[in-house]
Amino acid sequence: MTKQETHKEIRRRFYEVINEKFPQYEIDSDGFGRVQIVNGRNIIEYHMSRHTLCGYSDNAQQCHDDELEMEVLLNEIVGQYEI
Repeated sequence: MTKQETHKEIRRRFYEVINEKFPQYEIDSDGFGRVQIVNGRNIIEYHMSRHTLCGYSDNAQQCHDDELEMEVLLNEIVGQYEI
C-alpha cells in the first residue's frame, strides 16, 4: 500500500468510526486538508495529513469529552499503519 493509499484508508476508517459512534456529528470538508466534525456550534477540526484533532476552546464540555474519545480511537487506527 502506498503512503497516499494508507492515508486514505486511515481517513476512511476514522469517518466510519465517527458515523458509527458519534451520529450527532456531521462531517464537512473545507477542501484544504482539514475536515470539520460539527454538532451545532461545536466544531472539531481533523487534520487529514497529520491525523490530529483540534477542538475550539468555546465548544461545550460534551464536545471536549467527545474529542478526547475520538482522539483515542483515531490514534488506535493510525497505530495500525506505518506512516
